Amino acid sequence: MTKNIYPLDNYTESGNLKAPTLLILILLFLARTWALLSISLVSQQTGNQLLSIFYPNKLHFYQGLLIGCLAIIVFAIYGRRHAEDKWAHKCWPFCLFMIWAAVILDCILQVYYLSTIHFHYSLTASIQLVITLWSLIYIVKSQRFKDSFKSITATK
Repeated sequence: MTKNIYPLDNYTESGNLKAPTLLILILLFLARTWALLSISLVSQQTGNQLLSIFYPNKLHFYQGLLIGCLAIIVFAIYGRRHAEDKWAHKCWPFCLFMIWAAVILDCILQVYYLSTIHFHYSLTASIQLVITLWSLIYIVKSQRFKDSFKSITATK
C-alpha cells in the first residue's frame, strides 16, 4: 500500500494533510437548513414566512436539520483538530463516514422530495440534487479527500 504524496503546501505545520476546500463547501451545503433557520430567527417578522417558502412541510425542515447536524459536528471537529485536541484527532477519521452518511441521506431526501411533487420540474430541487450528486461523486472519487481523513500525526 503506497502512500500518496502531495505538495508541501497541502500539509499543516504539524504534518497533517489539510482537508480540501471542497470539504468546507460540501459541509456548508449540508448545513443549509441551519443557515436558513439562523436567518429566519434574525428576521423575526418574516422568519416563519421565509421558512414556509423553502420548507412548506415541517417534516422536511426537521429532516434537513438532522442532516445538518452531521455537518455541524464535522465542522466542530475540524476546527478543534487544528488546535491539537486529542479527542478531535481520534474522532477525525470517523468524520469521513459522517460526511458520506450526510450526503447519501441528503440525496435520498432530495429524491423523496421530488417524488412528493410527482417529479415535476423544480429549479431549486434540481440544483440541490445536482450539488448533492456532485458532492457524492467527489467524496467517493477524490483520493486526497479520503487521505485527509487518514493522515493524522500523533499528538504530544
